[in-house]
Amino acid sequence: MTSYRFVPHTADIAVELRAQNERGLYQAGVDALRELLVGTATVAPAQERPIEPRGGDPTERLIHFLSDVLYLYDTGRFLPAGVSASGVYGEPFDPTRHEAQREVKAVTHHGAEVESDERGYRATIVFDV
Repeated sequence: MTSYRFVPHTADIAVELRAQNERGLYQAGVDALRELLVGTATVAPAQERPIEPRGGDPTERLIHFLSDVLYLYDTGRFLPAGVSASGVYGEPFDPTRHEAQREVKAVTHHGAEVESDERGYRATIVFDV
């Protein structure tokens, strides 16, 4: 089970992620970020981009991972399709198939939290838009 849902937030966009493991949280975060960037447009897993893991705890690792994915989009218009063992795979933005929905400025530390229990992992992330 990997999922996400957008939750009410005063100014930015908050998302709640759920998954069986930490890597599943990354996938749920990528799915949510992609929807913010290009809606429900299909993104092909055509190319892979490495992302170096960093951060001292699951919350920091998730924030850094999603920030790196957003950086790939901002600097090279690389859209994420999914999480790989060494980073993320996807394809470049194609204006004939993708329509930009909104600008995402950052993945914030505000209210970010990863928790785990017997049912898996849950995280809350806020995107600055």
